[in-house]
Amino acid sequence: MSNEWDEYAENWDVDPTVEEYAKNAFATLLDNINIDDLTVLDFGCGTGALTQLMSPTVKSIVAIDASSEMIKHLNKKALNNVSSISDYLSEELVQSRPELANKFDLIVASSVCAFLPDYEATLSLLKSQLKEGGMFVQWDWLSNDDSSNIGLSEKRVKQAFLASGFVNTRVNSPFIMSSSKGNMPVLMAIGENA
Repeated sequence: MSNEWDEYAENWDVDPTVEEYAKNAFATLLDNINIDDLTVLDFGCGTGALTQLMSPTVKSIVAIDASSEMIKHLNKKALNNVSSISDYLSEELVQSRPELANKFDLIVASSVCAFLPDYEATLSLLKSQLKEGGMFVQWDWLSNDDSSNIGLSEKRVKQAFLASGFVNTRVNSPFIMSSSKGNMPVLMAIGENA
């Protein structure tokens, strides 16, 4: 199944901003959550830049991405505690894949939620995959405008977390990425499954 992100896969890992973003996300993750021996779902994992950083510390990771080419690049990294799925997350997929049969301690979504056709519905589905007390963490470009097609606003994320029933939610902007287009602040949101 072809995907619009397939064409980016070949050069994704050689882009220094991809590695920088993943390292910044990983550092902020460690600042907020002890990931030792956790079971993790990396939603929208791409080629696995964040997956690769988490792998030595966590118990296991299920890495999912709709781009089969991105997943091929992740699989070449041969991470022994990572299983991958190339598909769109859906109720049907959850029911049909044994890797998704058990709930997770942690779900991460790095630079993916802003691209979803229905962020709020996907957030609810992701929350249903968390153990009680499990944590969801996302990073996306921070937008100051709810109608922007780049990124998500703090307001929209807070409303979505509230509507999905997350508790102890925190939303902030822990780092800024510099590019030829200027400085791009990154939104980080954390919620707990009560």
